[in-house]
Amino acid sequence: MMKPSDHQSQEAAPLLKQHLSRKPRGKALDIACGYGRNALYLAAQGFQVEGFDRNESAVHFCNEKAESSNLSFTAKTCDLEKGQHFLENNYALATCFYYLDRNIIPQVKKALQIGGLMIYETFLIDQHKRYGKPSRTAFCWEHNELLSHFLDFRLLYYYEGPILSEGEKDLEKGTWVAQLIAERLL
Repeated sequence: MMKPSDHQSQEAAPLLKQHLSRKPRGKALDIACGYGRNALYLAAQGFQVEGFDRNESAVHFCNEKAESSNLSFTAKTCDLEKGQHFLENNYALATCFYYLDRNIIPQVKKALQIGGLMIYETFLIDQHKRYGKPSRTAFCWEHNELLSHFLDFRLLYYYEGPILSEGEKDLEKGTWVAQLIAERLL
């Protein structure tokens, strides 16, 4: 079986694990799923997960892992930047971690069912300004920008600032992110 490289964690995102109890099980969408750390976790929690990523080896790894673990998760290869049309009103939950394409936000919002949750976390512009990573500012949210895309949703949780790795205490070593959990109302 193929494996994610050493620098790619298979541990689900803490934001997802801490807030998953908010949502009854159903279909879930994982955007830019990579090697499936969040999608595999969701499937293990009883969700029927669809994941999309452009990395063919990551998609292959996810599908092998889901099959060998008997999990309800299917990963598909696609380049989200070239357009992806998600079925409308199809998902109880959508997640996006460390991927930013502002152009797909309207599609993702429509893909959620009424009452469906969006869980989103990625780099804030402060990460680029402090550390030069990611290399392009287009891959970072400006302050309050993520929030502004979900003003028509009910906000359940929002945070901008540093998050620390387990055991880390120095904020200067944190990763600067924007995090959002919001519910589709209409």
